Amino acid sequence: MRFLPAGIRGKIIVSYVAIFLLILPLLVAQSVTGIRQANEYRAILDNLGRASRLNTTIQTEIEPIVWDIVAGKIRFATSGLQGLMADIRRQMDGLRLDHYSRNNRTLMDVVLRTTSTLENYMDRLERQVAERRPVAENEATLEEIRGVVSLIADLMQNFMTKQMNEFSIINERIGERNNRNFIVGAPLFLMVVSIGFFTVWAISGSISRPIGELRRMASTIAQGDFHSRIALKEDGELSELADSMNSMAGQIELLLQKSIEEERSLKMSEMKSLQAQITPHFLYNTLDAIIWAAESNRSADVIKLVTALSSFFRITLSHGVDFIPLREEVRHVENYLIIQQMRYNDILEYTIDVDGAISDEAVLKFLLQPLVENAIYHGIRNMRERGRIVVSAGRHADGIAFRVSDTGIGMTGERLEQVRRRIKTGPNAESRRDETQRGAGFGLFNVNRRLELYYSPESGLLIESAPGAGTTVSFVLPKMPERGAERV
Repeated sequence: MRFLPAGIRGKIIVSYVAIFLLILPLLVAQSVTGIRQANEYRAILDNLGRASRLNTTIQTEIEPIVWDIVAGKIRFATSGLQGLMADIRRQMDGLRLDHYSRNNRTLMDVVLRTTSTLENYMDRLERQVAERRPVAENEATLEEIRGVVSLIADLMQNFMTKQMNEFSIINERIGERNNRNFIVGAPLFLMVVSIGFFTVWAISGSISRPIGELRRMASTIAQGDFHSRIALKEDGELSELADSMNSMAGQIELLLQKSIEEERSLKMSEMKSLQAQITPHFLYNTLDAIIWAAESNRSADVIKLVTALSSFFRITLSHGVDFIPLREEVRHVENYLIIQQMRYNDILEYTIDVDGAISDEAVLKFLLQPLVENAIYHGIRNMRERGRIVVSAGRHADGIAFRVSDTGIGMTGERLEQVRRRIKTGPNAESRRDETQRGAGFGLFNVNRRLELYYSPESGLLIESAPGAGTTVSFVLPKMPERGAERV
């Protein structure tokens, strides 16, 4: 349909205009006919009303005035009779000249001549009164006036009767005209409906076909086939929508690939986190502590260390699951603290405060231990006096709030901003070469990244610190759909 405009709005406008142009002649013809008929009806009814009022005036107002003049009750000059007759003649002239009274114009001429006779009798009466003629003569003239008034009334009644006949004739003519219009208009109306139906069908088809193709493409995309593309021959909004859907499919495909890459990166991040916990240094130091305790015949400490190390690695592996009960995550970090306290007995104390009501909540594993490790190696270990680490978890309006605080050396504002940038962008090459920065780089970065990927970008780490006032790392796990957590 190349004759149609490109846009949907343009096509709808064309359909409206086409239907309007098709219906317009019928509307104009019907309107003109209706207006003409209304004018004819209104003119004839107006003439009848004017003639009726005029006839009433002639019958009821002239004779009483003339009688009062004859009886001497009023003077001719002050009776208003001349003005009344002038008004009556003016109305008669109006009826005579009216278009719809042309067939009765002869009758109105007779009425006007009779009115002239009436005026002559009134002039005679005026002279007789002025000359003080006998009362008998005045009464005779009065009788003549009464006879002429009665004649005029009869003539006006005859005029109204003929107007009614004209009304009947016009009514019949209008009926014939309506029948003729119906005979002519019915086929024309059917033709207009047929052309309008074809126009609407063509326009709706030009819209529904590309929409159907878009729907099929959307269905294909919904089934997971993002290679599908669509090319519409028509221009306009639907073509732009097709281009947008093609672009969307391409973007989804890229995002899917990116999601796969991020998942792979996440798994690698988890592996790094796991490797960071099973570093040879940590294992060697723990084994050294066990040997030292054994050589010192401290069997209770040996049992405590071996039990903590065994439980630590058992929860670390946790059958490969990603989410574990909160109590297992807490036990994991507690085992780590037990081992580290055996090594740093003189400088390390810790407190774990977790709301028991949330111990069965499923949480992502490996969230707390890297934070505690960071607190030990970058806060507590560099102090000369004893330091404390506090691990807490409790209900929060948005989910579960976690906090790891230490009373270590803290950080300057510049160092704090540097750490905050690193947990967002990852450790740079310089920090990766510096073993002293490795924990702060990889540990915090991995935890923050896993929080953002598994939960939301708003779930990242919040770090607060000041020189000599220690450091606090906190985060909030939002409320998630019911998720199973495996026991380990």
